[in-house]
Amino acid sequence: MFNRFFATYITVLLLSACGGGSSDSKVIPPVELPPEPTIYTGIFLDSAVENLSFTTVSGSGFTNDKGEFSYQLNESVIFSIGALEFPQVAADVFITPLSIFATQDINEIAVVNMLRLLQSLDIDGNANNGIQISSAAHDLAKELMVNFTDIDFDSKVANLVEMSGALNQQLISAADAVYHFQQTLNELNISSCEKTHSKVGYNGFFTTLAHNVSGKATIIDDCTIRITQFSYDGGGPDVYFYAAKNHEYSSADAFSISQKINGQSYTDAEFILKLPTNKTLDDLTGLSVWCVDFNVDFGNMEFTQ
Repeated sequence: MFNRFFATYITVLLLSACGGGSSDSKVIPPVELPPEPTIYTGIFLDSAVENLSFTTVSGSGFTNDKGEFSYQLNESVIFSIGALEFPQVAADVFITPLSIFATQDINEIAVVNMLRLLQSLDIDGNANNGIQISSAAHDLAKELMVNFTDIDFDSKVANLVEMSGALNQQLISAADAVYHFQQTLNELNISSCEKTHSKVGYNGFFTTLAHNVSGKATIIDDCTIRITQFSYDGGGPDVYFYAAKNHEYSSADAFSISQKINGQSYTDAEFILKLPTNKTLDDLTGLSVWCVDFNVDFGNMEFTQ
C-alpha cells in the first residue's frame, strides 16, 4: 500500500511541475537578456604609447604595450597623464595627436607639444621601439594643470619631464618630435604618396657651402624625396634637412623634413625623406642642410628636370 501511495504522489508532483496537473497553469516565458555589448580595441599612436590612462563611459584603464585601449560603439574617450587630460575625442581604431586636436596639420602647436611631451616621457628615450609612460609620471602630474597651446608649455611640464625617470631630462625639439611622428604616419600609410605631381622625377645636386656637404636629391613621388651620395662631416648644432621656396630657409614657411643629422659624419649615405602631412611639393623648390641654431646654410640644392 505504501509503495502504491508513494508512486501516485511522485506522479502528481511531476505533472504539477510540467504544467500537466491543471488547465489553469501558466507557462512562464524565458527572460530575454540584453545582448552583450561589443567591445572594440583602439590604438593610441605616436609610436604605440603604453601606460596612458584612458576613460570612456563603459570603462577605464591604461593602454597596454601595443598602445591598445577598449571602447564600445559611439563612445568618446579621454586620455590622460595624471591630471593632465587630453581633449575628448571619438573613440576609433587609431587615435593620434592629429585626432585629438581634429587637424591634419602636423605642425599645429598643440599637436607638436603633445608629441614632444609623449616622446620625452618615454622611459628608454627611444620612441622608435614604442613609448612607455612611467607610473612616476602619472604621480607627478596628479595636480598638473596645463594646456597644450600654452605659451609657457615648456616651463609648465619641465619638472614632470625631469623627474619622471625617463632618459630625457628635458623636452625634445619640435623638429625631432614631428619627424618621428611623420615616420609613424608613413608606416600606417595614413599619408598618400601617389605619383601625380609634375615635379616627380625632378632632382638636383647640393652645392657645398660648409662642412663638406654634397649629394643628390630626387623627388620619388608626391611626398617622398630620396637623398643619395650624401656626404657631411657632422659638424654644427641642430642641423636638419630643410625645405623651402627660393632657398628662403630662415623664413616662417620653411620646414624640416628630417630628424637631426649632426653629430655623425656621412659618406655616400642615403636618406628617404617624407613630407609632413600638411605640406606638398608646391611648398618647396629646393633643400638645405640647415643649421637651425645659427640660421646657417651648409649646402643647398634646387630641384630641376
